[in-house]
Amino acid sequence: MSVTDAKKHAGILMLAGLSAGLLNGLLGAGGGIVMTFALEYMIKHGGLQMEERDIFANVIAATLPISVMSALIYGVRGNIDFSGFSVFVLPAAIGGLVGAFFLSKISVVFLKRIFALLVIWSGIYMIIR
Repeated sequence: MSVTDAKKHAGILMLAGLSAGLLNGLLGAGGGIVMTFALEYMIKHGGLQMEERDIFANVIAATLPISVMSALIYGVRGNIDFSGFSVFVLPAAIGGLVGAFFLSKISVVFLKRIFALLVIWSGIYMIIR
């Protein structure tokens, strides 16, 4: 890969990261979707050396600091209702552990289908809601 290509690919991923952070800050969601599509594009067209299965793990790892930063700002501004937050945080953490365990045991095709259905369902729900 040439230096020009490497800079172009880094620029694409940096733009995806900026977009992901912006979406997460504005909506509290959506950043992971942007990063997932960007990494998949870079694997297929940009020569990024990563297993497709690892896209999901990398997106989760990148989403953590984005979410922490957004949550800190939301918290400082008083936008977090801890009574609602506390009810689902422990079950969500347990679900995250279980999901991470099964990530290596589920086919990439199945994972992509689950992801696509979630994106489609979310979009339809947001439109009709």
